[in-house]
Amino acid sequence: MKITFRQSGGYAGLRLGYEVETASLPAEEVTKLESLVQQSGILQTGNTTNTTPAARDLLQYQITVETQGISHQVSFDDLSILPGMEPLLDYLQNHARAV
Repeated sequence: MKITFRQSGGYAGLRLGYEVETASLPAEEVTKLESLVQQSGILQTGNTTNTTPAARDLLQYQITVETQGISHQVSFDDLSILPGMEPLLDYLQNHARAV
């Protein structure tokens, strides 16, 4: 499984990113991350964009999960976080670095 995370926007416009192949992680970390992906529902939602057009200075997020040759991508902002997505978002933000 490959996971790509991008965060942009906000007041400062800081861009963060994180990309990982679960095969490169320790088994315990793989189990945790795969559980967060399952809980998030991203594999069931398919490609979704859920943003708030009229809002300004919100953080924008894009998460892509590639597994078994299929890509699942969701985009959302602080006001439109998809149900179940927060634990995965927290994990990815904690591992993200400036890009």
